[in-house]
Amino acid sequence: MTPADALLILHIAAGFFALFSALVAALSVSLHWPFYWHVLSGTVFVVAMSAVFVTAIPLAFLGGSFFLFLIAIFSFYLAFSGWRLAKNRGGTPTSIDWGSGGLMCLSGLVMIGVGVVAMARGNGDGITLAVFGGIGVGLSGDNLRRFRAGGVRGRDRIAQHLTMMLGGTIATVTAFTVTNFQIEPAWVLWLAPTVLLSPMIAFWSARVLSGRWTLAGLRPGSALVSPVRRNLRQSGP
Repeated sequence: MTPADALLILHIAAGFFALFSALVAALSVSLHWPFYWHVLSGTVFVVAMSAVFVTAIPLAFLGGSFFLFLIAIFSFYLAFSGWRLAKNRGGTPTSIDWGSGGLMCLSGLVMIGVGVVAMARGNGDGITLAVFGGIGVGLSGDNLRRFRAGGVRGRDRIAQHLTMMLGGTIATVTAFTVTNFQIEPAWVLWLAPTVLLSPMIAFWSARVLSGRWTLAGLRPGSALVSPVRRNLRQSGP
């Protein structure tokens, strides 16, 4: 087994864990499971996406694919920023948040530029890069705008967390789809999960922002804590 083969196995295994944990995280909220299931599955998802990112970089360079390198940055940013929105309950951005948002914004602009050049040369991958690049610039730019305004708090923070994590989930579904199915042109398969699942993100985010839907029964903007910890706080002095 070559090092590339070992990396590929790790990459595929990490992708499987990411997809499975994303499903558990979504179900835990929809079915009102104890909140620690959401926290645990979300943590596994971010760790798995980190492993996907770390293994994707050398695989992209070994295969000479700048396309996959840029896609890896885009996918990882969605999961990482969603995790940061959950962890940073105060909502005030740190240098990590500014840095990751700025890197994604820059990478998105590169994706758009490379995509436009590829399309001009008749390469269908350029459509995928341009679309994902535009999404990356839009999401990261919106986060940076919120950071500049003072941070992301309350219902807005929960809605943004949901948007970014579900965006990362779409990335894992996309990876599974393009790996196991083939159609022409290939860019249709790359973009199909985004087109089909993005309305669901918009719907859930709107419900969170309107106050008609809360995360695991918590009030929008409240600290994301397990029921056990919340009960201990309520019974304390």
